[in-house]
Amino acid sequence: MRELSLCLQIIRSSNENVQSISLYNSSFHTSSFEKTDLSLRINISTDCAADTQFFSLFIHELALNKDKHTDLTSLLFHGIEWDPEKMSILCTLLQGKSSIKQLEFQKNIFESRCLSELAGEIGRSSLIKAIAFSDCKIGSTGTVLLASSLSKNSNSQVEELQIWEDSIGSKGAEELAAMIEVNHSLRLLTILDKNSIAAAPLISTVLARNRSLEVHIWGGDKLSIKFIPESGTLRISGKNNSSSLQRIVCSLGWNTTVVTLDMTGVHLRSRWARDFRVVLECNKTLKDVNLSRTSLRNRSVVYIAAGLFKNSCLEKLKLDGNHFGGVGLEHLLCPLSRFSPLQHETANTTLQILAFGGEKSNFAKNGGVLAILRLLETNQTLVHLIINQDKSLRPNDFVRIFRSLERNTTLQRLSLRSCRGVQGEVVLQAIMDTLIVNPWIEEIDLSDTPLQDSGKAAPVYEKLGLNSSPVQESELLANLPLAMPTCCRILVCGQQHAGTVMFVSLLLQFRSPNAVVQFKYN
Repeated sequence: MRELSLCLQIIRSSNENVQSISLYNSSFHTSSFEKTDLSLRINISTDCAADTQFFSLFIHELALNKDKHTDLTSLLFHGIEWDPEKMSILCTLLQGKSSIKQLEFQKNIFESRCLSELAGEIGRSSLIKAIAFSDCKIGSTGTVLLASSLSKNSNSQVEELQIWEDSIGSKGAEELAAMIEVNHSLRLLTILDKNSIAAAPLISTVLARNRSLEVHIWGGDKLSIKFIPESGTLRISGKNNSSSLQRIVCSLGWNTTVVTLDMTGVHLRSRWARDFRVVLECNKTLKDVNLSRTSLRNRSVVYIAAGLFKNSCLEKLKLDGNHFGGVGLEHLLCPLSRFSPLQHETANTTLQILAFGGEKSNFAKNGGVLAILRLLETNQTLVHLIINQDKSLRPNDFVRIFRSLERNTTLQRLSLRSCRGVQGEVVLQAIMDTLIVNPWIEEIDLSDTPLQDSGKAAPVYEKLGLNSSPVQESELLANLPLAMPTCCRILVCGQQHAGTVMFVSLLLQFRSPNAVVQFKYN
């Protein structure tokens, strides 16, 4: 008790600059405290009856002397059992000219009356910015009280709300969602729930209302969601295949905050794809969609292809690792291809990166190969085509693919990673012939193909000026002198004065005052 009494002297003194205080109910035999320059940690022993009364006394003294500690911004309570008397003292501390901005409760026990009083004070406060409950078992009752308080009081300035290791239930999730609709101050929401039922209502409201709210929701193995508004990235993972995913995708229809949607590994059904078609038709900001390994079949891909006809913003679409075959691929590539010389452009003119393939895909039948050939011969917007882990296409099919690339002037990168049909001298010769007549191809990825495994891919990389292993930027600059060039020679082939305007413009942008440029017309 002698050490704990020193804590009271610190609180009563105006010379101590304390920014954070942590109070722990511990199982140690003796109580103690630790003081640093800016923090105070107090361990209250539960074995000593006299020490257990110290908590109420300490909070009371802190409330009386709060004017002396204007730098105190954070309070942490661990293992505290709250009764109405203790909660009343805490609320007194938070009222008036309190400087407390962050409250954290770890493994606390609350009576329902105490939760109601605390929630009301948090809602009325105009200074509290962050509040966290970790393993406090507030449940749906406590969540409803918090949500109601934060939605009714317009003075609330809470920016961070975190609930860890708890189960807020469907009622708590719906009340939090209703609070998000009217609360514009919240900037971070973190929920670690044992049940995934809370995920869909919360993230759907955030997306539908276009809130700049960072969301982290973990619902076990079934469904986890992460949304970062700064980058516009929405990641959904888990094994949930219920209507929750449909509710989430429907909220994306008129959303303007999501730029990247990543649902890799989530099992999706055709009903989800049907709703996603409407998203592709209506959404004007979604640019990157990753649906790899989502068990999409032909019917689902047909829905996605229908959405691409009216889409005017999507730039990257990854569908590799799924289960659709030639029928699905033919529909998918239809809005990206031209079918008549009278058709000046494809239906979709924005998609630049497309990925498909997979061990369970079968593109060799039902028009899959013909759809790929038509795409490469008529599309003028695709710059990167990815066919991953395909086992259905034969070497002759890849020969036809490379022959069609001879007339393609827009595709720059082609990835054939782990494709079993990329093998043999015939395929190698087709690749080399294509590279001779097509100078726009910058990269061909043959990783894990039989052609590279047999050591025959080296001529391809030499022709492209690439190496089969990635080169670090630091290695490229290792042997270069770090000095500004002072002289260059430019040779212009053409008629007299050809390129004069272009190079005069170049000289105006040249920033080296001592540079010498020689022009020679040939």
